[in-house]
Amino acid sequence: MNNIFSQKITKTAKVLDWRRSLIYSPSFPSFPSLPSVKVLFFFLSFATAKADPSARLVVPDPTAWTGQRLPFFIELRAAGSFVGAAAFDLPAIPATVIVKVGSPVLSSETDDNREFFVQRHEFALFSQADGPLELPPVTARFSHRNGYSGPSFDAVASTSAEALSLRRPPGSKDLGFIVTTASLNITESWNPTPGPLETGAVLKRTITQRAAEMTGMALAPAPKTAPNGIRVYPGEPEVTDKTERGEFLGERRETITYLVQQAGLHTLPAIRYGWWNPTTETLETRTLPAVTFTATAPPLPPEKPSPARFLWLLVLVAVLTAIIRFRRPLTELVGRIHAYLDPPPRRATRRFLSACRHNHPEHAARDWVQWKNTHPGFEPSPELREQLLLLQRHFYGPIPLSAPWSGHSLAKAFRDSTVLRVASPATSPLPPLNP
Repeated sequence: MNNIFSQKITKTAKVLDWRRSLIYSPSFPSFPSLPSVKVLFFFLSFATAKADPSARLVVPDPTAWTGQRLPFFIELRAAGSFVGAAAFDLPAIPATVIVKVGSPVLSSETDDNREFFVQRHEFALFSQADGPLELPPVTARFSHRNGYSGPSFDAVASTSAEALSLRRPPGSKDLGFIVTTASLNITESWNPTPGPLETGAVLKRTITQRAAEMTGMALAPAPKTAPNGIRVYPGEPEVTDKTERGEFLGERRETITYLVQQAGLHTLPAIRYGWWNPTTETLETRTLPAVTFTATAPPLPPEKPSPARFLWLLVLVAVLTAIIRFRRPLTELVGRIHAYLDPPPRRATRRFLSACRHNHPEHAARDWVQWKNTHPGFEPSPELREQLLLLQRHFYGPIPLSAPWSGHSLAKAFRDSTVLRVASPATSPLPPLNP
């Protein structure tokens, strides 16, 4: 608060010094009524300094219990009516939740015969901290007019920081997460009702908490523990905050799914909720009772023998016997079929191009030798021969190459050379008949 007024006074003094230097400058033109001009400039500069938009943080009571709602307000001040909705950059404080409450309240103020518009926003802070806590400055972005009509102007203003003090209720350290409210209503429902079940059954437990002067985000989450043999699937909590007749009511609804995986006697432990009542200054608790039920294994369906399974067994035995008896002829037949469908020259070509494409010089050199053995009498082109020499330099050159080997050029030269060889007419070793 003091910082904002000191900044405004400093800015007003600077404007007055500039106006004063302008009035008493030798180059300033002389007017018949110079004193009236001075008065006009004085009020103009003062009004300009006071018209700057600002944001002010108001904390009625900076002290609260841990987990209790601590209300604070942010007042936006401008020289004209507000346009649109204001946005706030709320700070991130560990173990603390800040929520906005309700709609802003509009009002106006008069300062030195000048009207200002004020927009008051309410917030609520809930923290699990214990001791001093600093509320950092909050930045507000809003739009306003200079007066009741005309164009709108965007403004950015920040509040000052505020020191808060939180005190943990006595005897609540064992509870861990503490909720501070005058009333906390907790209910639960089951679907289906726990009873004799079979393994594989699913139970859904819905726990609803309602508290006055609280937000649903600040209520304690339900525990996700279960005994062995039961798997827990926690659901996303549903948080609802309501404002009715000036009273703030928070609600948290959670649905927990239990899957029974083993047969036997199962007991879901009791859930204990504790909260601090600031009105009576007493620690109150509410316990959801433990739930015990028995799960049995489902009966196995009777197995009916089928004659078809014996037929499949006979067919399988016959096939295995034939394979063992004629394994050598079958192996030769499979080899001939494979050689016909995928001949060795084609496989050698595919392996060599794959080694070039993956830039593996060792594989490329090995696959080239295999490809050459399947194509006797092949003469490489000059480009292919040059690329093969570069490949050999990676292994047998006097100075190893520093750059990694790339097989794209070798693959291109190989394709060009093999295409030219296939396209060129084959020459017959016999002399032509009847020349």
